[in-house]
Amino acid sequence: MSNVTTAATVTAKVSEAVRTEGEAFLFLEARLLGTGQQRAWLNEMVHPEVTFKVSSRQLRSSKDKRYTQPDEVFHFDDDYGSLDKRVAQTESGLQWRSDPPETLLYIVSNVEVFEDERPGDLRVYSNVLMIRDRRVYESDQFHYRRDDVLRRSEDGALRLLSRSVVYGQRFVRGKNLLFFF
Repeated sequence: MSNVTTAATVTAKVSEAVRTEGEAFLFLEARLLGTGQQRAWLNEMVHPEVTFKVSSRQLRSSKDKRYTQPDEVFHFDDDYGSLDKRVAQTESGLQWRSDPPETLLYIVSNVEVFEDERPGDLRVYSNVLMIRDRRVYESDQFHYRRDDVLRRSEDGALRLLSRSVVYGQRFVRGKNLLFFF
């Protein structure tokens, strides 16, 4: 999936009501994930056929040809089953980062909503700043771009069908990436 938006990758703008619905989906998701409700997020907002990828890119001069490795490195390449295991891990109480609990704040901005190639699916682009605080002295900030596809389920609710995240930094500046993007 390409992370570059061009006029050719966006098929049609949506109505104001649909755009608002797409934004509301992202804001609800941010609230659920930010308040530790990962199971509700997974069960109510994620499509069973989801693909969930998080990558970062090598930031080097375009003239620098010394390296032959790919520019893109994947941190996560999940499906519903692996997301379920990650949620179960947070629920186990055995994860070191859960005690004392951390607070997460997701700030979602620059939201654009379009019709996707498949009728009824929405393509949603957004930028996120996530702030994680734990204890008095631990604070991390992560910023990233997201390219999502939302599909309407049979009950009419939107569900996350695919997410492609481009993490803004090549190296993890915080202690870990143990959160949901």
